[in-house]
Amino acid sequence: MAGIGFELKKMLRDESWMGLTKAYAYAGIIGSGPWVLSILGILLIGILYFSNQSADPELRKFIISVTYLMSTSLIFSGALQLVFTRFISDQIYSGHKEKILPNLLGALTVCSISAGLTGLTLAILLIKNDRTYALLMIASFILLCNMWILIIFVSGMKKYKTVLLSFFITYSFLIVASYFLKSWGANGLLIAFLISHSILMAILFYEIVKEFNSKSPLCFDFLKLKNIFPSLIFTGLFYNLGLWVDKWIFWFTPETSEAAGTFLRTSVIYDLPVFIAHLSIIPGMASFLLRVETDFVSHYQHYYTAVNKGGTLGEIRQQRANMSGSILKALWEIIKVQGVTLLLFILLVPQILKWLDISSLYSPLYIVLLFSTALLSLYLSILNIMFYFNLLRSALIMTAGLLVLNFILTTITIHMGPVFYGYGFLLSILIMTVFGLFALSAKTDRLEYLTFMMQH
Repeated sequence: MAGIGFELKKMLRDESWMGLTKAYAYAGIIGSGPWVLSILGILLIGILYFSNQSADPELRKFIISVTYLMSTSLIFSGALQLVFTRFISDQIYSGHKEKILPNLLGALTVCSISAGLTGLTLAILLIKNDRTYALLMIASFILLCNMWILIIFVSGMKKYKTVLLSFFITYSFLIVASYFLKSWGANGLLIAFLISHSILMAILFYEIVKEFNSKSPLCFDFLKLKNIFPSLIFTGLFYNLGLWVDKWIFWFTPETSEAAGTFLRTSVIYDLPVFIAHLSIIPGMASFLLRVETDFVSHYQHYYTAVNKGGTLGEIRQQRANMSGSILKALWEIIKVQGVTLLLFILLVPQILKWLDISSLYSPLYIVLLFSTALLSLYLSILNIMFYFNLLRSALIMTAGLLVLNFILTTITIHMGPVFYGYGFLLSILIMTVFGLFALSAKTDRLEYLTFMMQH
């Protein structure tokens, strides 16, 4: 991520509005990640090629299918994502870059086999009549599970513009291919989805091979006990479950959902508002990258340089104070940026709902979800800083707490009636964000002690 920061600093040297806009756009796309871009791509398909989204059952089936694919693939691969990220970081730090590509191939092999077996089992149990649809769902599930693993390497590469270009090519192809394949219904749109994301994977894998070339064969060092951190396994799993559990509850509660063909269920009153609201996270993530990944990383490196190079206690404390100040500055800027974004989105709610042909009855729920997304940007920023300091226990509590609270509070608020829909997710994010702020403050206040204790 520091490499992204250096790239952003170059853009920020241009003090014009164009330079600032370019930096924020670049940071927003990188920081938001492919799942937000996927939402944009799918919405564009509906807006461009279907005059009335709700009236076309095939488009509806496609959007619901992709939603399930995104959710299940993130949850399924979540247990591996952080463990593998830690392994790659350790190899880069220790100068063993030649181990990265063989272990990547090993991780993709493990992921493909396990995802394939899981997808096949679910398809046999749940999809009875349409074999083509079943095969496309299995292939897309395997592809997405592997894609989340490949995205990890974005932080280890320096050709970020190439990565952004690959995203642009992918979703441009998806939109164009959907136009030609839409006559085949949901299966045609899934073919377009599968091919476009295969292109994304191919481009990313090509860049990874160029960056981390190795002559070593397939390797599974990342599975050795010494390289496995149980807390990271559960943190990755709980994180994705925590972000999706409210959606699943809405999907499978009879009062808030309906059948959408085969095994699929959808919540008409919740799905579209929550995904559109998630798009408002882009400015917050842009601010996070611009401030945390540029200013904070610099102070972070100075602090640990002072620790490792034998700096005096006074120098170490000064660097810690500078680093703590950069964290507060970054979090405050995220609050300001996301606050302005929240206000703008709330003011534009009537126009957004009208443009998307959504009933104005969605307005209260949409506003609640906008507040949730604003808090989510802060929650993600705190969680990321915790990983910098290796505060794995606090990160685990943050993600486990989100999962438990989101499950309990969403279940309770659903039974309280439509007026309270969305408040379960909002309260869960609020509680765990406040916990994260206090936990991070407590840890940074005694960082010198924690730093030296971890070395002995």
